[in-house]
Amino acid sequence: MLKRSGMLLKMMGVCIMMLCSGVASRAQLTKGTNVKSFGAKADGKTDDIRAIQAAIDKAKKQGSRETFIPAGHYLISRAICLPSDFTLTASAGAYIDLKKGSNEYLLRNEDLVNGNRNITVTGGKWNGNGYTQKRTLAATVEDSRFCFGFFFYKVNRLKVAALQIDSTRSWGIAYMECDTVHIHDIHFQQNPFRDTKGTSALMNNGDGVTGGGNHVLIENISGFTNDDLVAFAAGGACFQGKMAPFPAYDYHDITVRNIFPQMAYDSVPTLKAVAFYTFEGRTVSDITIDQVQGNTAVASVLFYSLFDKVGYFNNVTVRNVSGANVYSRAEHPGFPTLYAVISVKYSKVNRISFEHIQRTETRYTNSQFWFDDQTVIDTLEIRHVDIKHKNIPGNLFINAPGAMIKNSLISDIQITNIE
Repeated sequence: MLKRSGMLLKMMGVCIMMLCSGVASRAQLTKGTNVKSFGAKADGKTDDIRAIQAAIDKAKKQGSRETFIPAGHYLISRAICLPSDFTLTASAGAYIDLKKGSNEYLLRNEDLVNGNRNITVTGGKWNGNGYTQKRTLAATVEDSRFCFGFFFYKVNRLKVAALQIDSTRSWGIAYMECDTVHIHDIHFQQNPFRDTKGTSALMNNGDGVTGGGNHVLIENISGFTNDDLVAFAAGGACFQGKMAPFPAYDYHDITVRNIFPQMAYDSVPTLKAVAFYTFEGRTVSDITIDQVQGNTAVASVLFYSLFDKVGYFNNVTVRNVSGANVYSRAEHPGFPTLYAVISVKYSKVNRISFEHIQRTETRYTNSQFWFDDQTVIDTLEIRHVDIKHKNIPGNLFINAPGAMIKNSLISDIQITNIE
């Protein structure tokens, strides 16, 4: 089988994901199909989508249900479609490039009406040529073209691992209404600009991993995105001022860990590291967020009920978060103080716990925690907070002017001037 290793290298406070995907064994190549055996040129000029899809269809028909993409530059003009019970493996040297102006996905599951099961995708570097693509929203999911990188809809048992996704028009990896999801060791490099003039692309819905489902584990995610690096949504999404046809559901059992937002061009940070959204009054329960390391433009962790409709979060644990809001480009002067580093907005929460939170603040007077006036929390726990600053005036700890916090336990808070 394909051997893969993932490594997280932390040096001087900067976390970089090193992704490696090994070489397929002879046994693997014999068992499944190889796209080059079906005519893929891998020259970066020839449209290889027919050859790739033919290899997948053959593997499905013969029963091996595995296809391998060896090293090379593959141009595709439409989405690769994966059936149920299927594994697609790309070499570390495989570069899959969506043709400019295709207005498509890089990859999706085959059945966007009834869904699929048991899909695995590993390896390769994938480029969606983001702002050359145009999104189309229709009345149904199957008739829409959201221009995600990977799109999985109603997939039961999904695994995506050990790959890089660059420059998608919308979310890099989208999974909606899925069950039992494991996405790990993914690096993103979205485009921070919308055009050659350097117009900022921040807040243009270019997330990294975004989706909704039960029994979800998202881990070891790094890189730059112009919106949320990792987001979870109980339904709903707005593109170009129009709602996507994703219904709202209650979800539970979600773990997000080892998240490392990074900067593009050493100056433009990821907008947000981790965000959880509810929609239409739905509830997301049993949430664990652990190890979020790195600066962002707006927030490290955000809980938000969308479109001014109060939603619900139950049994939430957040721990080991380190970072500050650092963005200061002229296009968005208010970004660093739009939210606190950790924020809850328009939400009702039965229990939420924060532990081992760190921040070094050198520029902005904004609090570590912000709970807006529509937030109601039954039990709030905050422990082991360490904030260092350089002569920053004002309240750097907590801002909750109109929030209702019924019970709270706050301990081991340290705020230190290091100048």
